[in-house]
Amino acid sequence: MEKDEQLTKEEKIEFLTRVVEGEDYSTDYWPVLRDYLEDEDAEVRSLALDGLWDYPVPELIAPLFEIARNDPSQEVRSKAIITLGRYIYEGSMADYDFDWGAMEELMREDELPEEDFLRVKDFLLELVGDEGQPLDSRRFAIEALSFLNEPEVQDLIEAAYAHPDVKMKVSAIFAMGRQGDQRWADTLLKELDSEVKELQYEAVRAAGEAYLDEAVPRLKELALVDDKNLQLEAIWALGKIGGEGVSEFLYDLADDEDEEVREMAEAALEELNLWSEALAWDEFGQLGEDDESW
Repeated sequence: MEKDEQLTKEEKIEFLTRVVEGEDYSTDYWPVLRDYLEDEDAEVRSLALDGLWDYPVPELIAPLFEIARNDPSQEVRSKAIITLGRYIYEGSMADYDFDWGAMEELMREDELPEEDFLRVKDFLLELVGDEGQPLDSRRFAIEALSFLNEPEVQDLIEAAYAHPDVKMKVSAIFAMGRQGDQRWADTLLKELDSEVKELQYEAVRAAGEAYLDEAVPRLKELALVDDKNLQLEAIWALGKIGGEGVSEFLYDLADDEDEEVREMAEAALEELNLWSEALAWDEFGQLGEDDESW
C-alpha cells in the first residue's frame, strides 16, 4: 500500500493506528511508514515512528538521525530517538565476535550489520553529550542506549539519576529497569517509597522489568493503595516477577470489585503463567522430570 496524499489527517491516523496495533506480520509496512515521516502533521509523523520500531532496517538509520536532530516537533524528535533504541537492542543481541566459519553469511543474514549498530550507538552517545540538545532528547537517548549493559552506559545512567531534573531521573530509573542489573537493585527498592510520584511509579514499572524479587513485598502493598495508576502498575509488575505467594495474591485481586483491578490482575496472571510454562521446559524442550503440573 502506498501513501495517499489525498487522505485526511484522521484517515492517515486511522490507517497508521491499524498498522501499529495490528498483527499483520506478513506485510512489510516500513516503506509506507517511511513516507509518512515527511508528513506535514507532527501527530502523523509520530505515529509512523511508533510503527517503525518493528522494522530495524539500515535504510532507515539516516532518516531517523535527521528527524532526531531537526524535526520541528520535540515529540517527534523523541520518538525517533526511542526508535533508534531498537537498533541498539538488535546490536546487543548479536554476537559479532563469533566465527561461524562456512555458515557466516547465512547466520548473519538477518543480523543488523555491526557497522550500523556502531553508528547508531555513536550517534546516541553524541546526543547525550551535547548539552545544547533539549533535555528530552538527551534523556531518551540514555533510555535507547540502556539495552547495553556496558560501563560507559552505566556511567550515563548514574549521571542521569543524579541530575536535578525529575524527568532525567525518571529516564535513569527506566534505564535501570531495562538493564536488569543487580547493581541498580538498592536504588529501585529505595525509589519504591519515593515521595515524588513520577519516580515511585517508574520504580514500580522498572522493578517488574528487572524481575526484582526483593521488590515483591513492597509491590504487594502498592497493589492495594488508593492510587489507581500506581496500583495497576504494581499488579502488572507482580505478574512479571512472580515468586512465592504472588499467584494467590493475584487470584484474590482477580475477584476485586473494581473492574480495572480485576482486568489487570487477570492479565498479570496470564503473564505469570506464561513464564511458569516456559520454565517448566528444559533445554531440550521437554518437561522437567519432577514437573507434573501439565
